[in-house]
Amino acid sequence: MVDVRSDIVLATINAGYAHCSLALRSLRAQLGPFREQSSLLEFHGQPDADRVARTILECHPRVCALGVYIWNAALIPDVIVRLKLARPDLVVLVGGPEVSYGTAHLRLLTSPDVIVAGEGELVIRMLVERALAGHTLPRHVEAPSPQWEQLQDPEPEYTAEDLAHRVIYVESSRGCPYSCEYCLSCLSPGVRYRPEDRVRQAWGELLGRGARRIKVVDRTFNADPRRAARLLKFLAAHLPPDGCVQVEMVPQRFHAELMDAVAAFRPGALRVEVGIQTYNSEVARRIRRPAFDAVADGFIRALRERGAVVHADLIAGLPGETPDSFAAGFDRLVRLEPDELQLNILKHLPGAPIARHAAEWGLQFDPHPPYAVLETRTWSREAMAAVHRMSRYWDLLYNRGRFRRSLSLLWSVAGGSPFHATIALSEALFEELGRTHAIAPEEIARVILRHLTERLGCSREIVLERLRDDFRAAGVKLPRWLRTL
Repeated sequence: MVDVRSDIVLATINAGYAHCSLALRSLRAQLGPFREQSSLLEFHGQPDADRVARTILECHPRVCALGVYIWNAALIPDVIVRLKLARPDLVVLVGGPEVSYGTAHLRLLTSPDVIVAGEGELVIRMLVERALAGHTLPRHVEAPSPQWEQLQDPEPEYTAEDLAHRVIYVESSRGCPYSCEYCLSCLSPGVRYRPEDRVRQAWGELLGRGARRIKVVDRTFNADPRRAARLLKFLAAHLPPDGCVQVEMVPQRFHAELMDAVAAFRPGALRVEVGIQTYNSEVARRIRRPAFDAVADGFIRALRERGAVVHADLIAGLPGETPDSFAAGFDRLVRLEPDELQLNILKHLPGAPIARHAAEWGLQFDPHPPYAVLETRTWSREAMAAVHRMSRYWDLLYNRGRFRRSLSLLWSVAGGSPFHATIALSEALFEELGRTHAIAPEEIARVILRHLTERLGCSREIVLERLRDDFRAAGVKLPRWLRTL
């Protein structure tokens, strides 16, 4: 039960408990005299729509604002229907990227009272004030992009529990200098930098209050390498001994000041997401993304040499990319040994101009979230489905670090291509297990053993030893069958 009554509820469904909603906190910080009448409610995962609606209604709100994202777009409409059935007088506002660029794909056209497109900070107070006063509200609001001097800082809205147990999301800029067509940032190009002294003060106060895990959500943190270096050095100097920071960077030519700042962190305390996306320069130009292939490898090596944890991204299914060209890029990236390699599938985010390539390149997307590509002119539906499955198994095999020694053996005996060898193993896993989720490591280990010995002719003893090494490295007890074989 919720033990607080609030006239205003700001709510959303996050991907998981560890994630905090920066957007809700930024909205609450702008409410001025109405802030004390408001509450934040965050749910996570795939909660029951009835439970979400009941929890909101227990606050007895007069206004409810909901954040809609790709991971909750299928659930939020059901929540709204339940809210309005129970409380027809409740004013429901929706905002977020899923409703900012057209809502024809959602069951949201008739449910909420107001749809806010864009960054909502400059309109939230006006909408709340009018709603509480009983005034008529506009059906659709195009919110202007705020300048930083117009905004109150959201960092004070994080609670002690947030700081102790969750990832704290912060920003030092908005926008992106690039125009990659799969990303919504390309719709408003350019970067708005938050004043650096203000960033230092806000982040310093967070760290002083006990923040341990910080994620900077800037689309391109190193758009200005010198500014990024200064902020990284500040974070490194103030981070607690068990703290960590995550930022997203694009590959750049070696920048000494930036790399010196990376090295200022203790090993493993800085996590850098590096957006490669494609090594195919022709494909990169087609989607208006800079071709980073010439500098990507050196950038990743430099980060790893300085103790950063590297999370590298690739996207399968870009217009004109073929399975062979993607495999070549995947293999190239694997050989750099990033700590994580995120195998993403191209998605058509509502409003993103990647759709302009649909006719020429035969792009067909799932109409439901997360809007993943199903096939292209150069990638059959069957081949793309196999990559979908591989992307899910890849997290279990590589990104969680559970079977890297076994994967290394697989790649060495299967012909040298990590991509082709892993996709074959993925198909074996799917054939035997029939699912891509809720899989115990022991189940995966059994399939790896059979695949390497029966299909690839590898020595049973060698495979068993690699599997034992994997379990020991993960710090978990060996399954009984693996101890006795």
